[in-house]
Amino acid sequence: MNNILLSILHGILLGGAYGLIAVGLSVIFGVIRIVNFAHGAVLMASAFAYYELFSRFKIDPFMAMFIIAPVFFIIGFLLQKVVIRPLLIRERASVLEPTSVMLFTIGLDYAIANLYLMIYSASNKTVNSWSYGHYVRLFDGKFVTQWSRVITFGLMIIVAFGLWFIINRTEMGKRIRAVSQNRDAAALCGVNVHTTYGIAFGLGTAAVAIAGACMASFYLVSPSAGNVFGTKSFMIVVLGGLGSIQGAIVGGLIFGLIEQVGAQFMPSSMASIVSFALFLIVLVVKPNGLLGGKRK
Repeated sequence: MNNILLSILHGILLGGAYGLIAVGLSVIFGVIRIVNFAHGAVLMASAFAYYELFSRFKIDPFMAMFIIAPVFFIIGFLLQKVVIRPLLIRERASVLEPTSVMLFTIGLDYAIANLYLMIYSASNKTVNSWSYGHYVRLFDGKFVTQWSRVITFGLMIIVAFGLWFIINRTEMGKRIRAVSQNRDAAALCGVNVHTTYGIAFGLGTAAVAIAGACMASFYLVSPSAGNVFGTKSFMIVVLGGLGSIQGAIVGGLIFGLIEQVGAQFMPSSMASIVSFALFLIVLVVKPNGLLGGKRK
């Protein structure tokens, strides 16, 4: 029983990391209605940015995120403005299915992954920061975990609340909600649709850049890391509900608990299979996800 309780605590912390990675993807889909398949590659790229800042200048990732997150916001904004916007306009004018944006993000994922593979090779990198090498010990030393995981869980709450506040309590948030509900009506009311799209894409990219600081602090940084987390983040977002910030958090916690608690009763690889099976069941039974609303 003690092992199960400790596994639940570890699962909650791991689920917080998963939720933090997935929340940016959920924001992008909720507003622009595109699935960013390059999400994992962007996460990996941000983790390497933290690795470079730490190895060259000894800047802790949790401090460096105040530099990296704004940079990635600008990158995401420009990516939407320069590349994705023309694709959306072309497909809307041609009455086509929105496939070119999806294909572009898939190609971008492969391009980024292979670029970093060429630069850094397949070797793993570690960021031996303070939070990586120091541990939290609770319950007379029975529960031991890295400080980086605890900080990650706290950041998940802060980022999720921050995004919720921006979307639901600010003037820009009103525009984002209007565009996500009906972009034609929003445009008639004077809202610059594609600038709003760019801001939403930038927010989602900045969120995953913050998750990159967490990943670099307790996970091996390598060009292949994006594949693992990119796939899981997509499954988590679908499980919780596409476009739902709360759903991304709930989905991440579910995945974390299944992997950690399930490992007490079965091999870890089998626990991952259980997570994938749950994803398929929810996709068939409740396509909108656990907390996702119906598409109009």
